[in-house]
Amino acid sequence: MEVRILLGDNARHVPAWMYVQDQGKGVVSFVGASRVPDLAAHPLRYGSRRTHQFLVGELVVRPHMLLATDALRGTGLSNLVLGHDVAAMLRQGEAIIGDPTPYCG
Repeated sequence: MEVRILLGDNARHVPAWMYVQDQGKGVVSFVGASRVPDLAAHPLRYGSRRTHQFLVGELVVRPHMLLATDALRGTGLSNLVLGHDVAAMLRQGEAIIGDPTPYCG
């Protein structure tokens, strides 16, 4: 069923990846991305032609793969977005959901 039917016209369900980082005392921060091939504008831009959109709301998350690791300790959020080595993360972690093998380029 379409997420907009369940959650309203502004809801979006898009493919995504993200890193989640513990910030202590019940707080996490996250950085990630979403790519929708063959679209001129990503649905999360909400029709805006501006470079950036600042969103406050909720995420619809349905993980296909989740990997927990300590390999990135000390890496700031801005560096997490530059790339990831899934095989290296697996050496110091574990697959929690799904098979990470296809992501071990």
